[in-house]
Amino acid sequence: MAEARIINLVEESEPNFSDELKEMGIDIKKLKACIKCSECASVCQMALAGLEFYSNKIVHAAILGLREMFLDDPSSSVWGCQSCNRCVEICPMDVKPFEIVMAIRRICIKEYAFPPNVIDGLRNYYTMGHAVIVKGYEKRREKVGLPPVPPTLIGNEKMRKKFQEVLKNTVFAEIAPFSLD
Repeated sequence: MAEARIINLVEESEPNFSDELKEMGIDIKKLKACIKCSECASVCQMALAGLEFYSNKIVHAAILGLREMFLDDPSSSVWGCQSCNRCVEICPMDVKPFEIVMAIRRICIKEYAFPPNVIDGLRNYYTMGHAVIVKGYEKRREKVGLPPVPPTLIGNEKMRKKFQEVLKNTVFAEIAPFSLD
């Protein structure tokens, strides 16, 4: 269980954090529209799994400008988000907690504050077009009557090369913690 601590907002709040989030595509007016109803937490897989820091707490920390909180703990729950998008569907104020989590992840990646498995996911995404590559997928696909290689970037070398060229011209090139050559 995480250790509870008192946060000194005067010392720990970073006013420019909202500018960073805005650069990542977050609508700050919507972010600040959060009414702290905890509807997002009621459907959050992280909260249901017992993690200490989940959707509504992440939104509140973002509103308060607690940037370092995310950077100090690379195993924080922004990396535990399962991308189910339930928080977005249920939010009565259209805050879009999932998008906030994704923006914070991008900020963490820029600062190299992430768990080691993130590098593998980014590398897989760049090389194969999928963040998660399940070993032995070919046999399982054949077992259910599918071709061993899915009709995605994995099986299409030409499109995979085009995809990689597109990524080289996006923010991915800036945040990738490895060479795109």
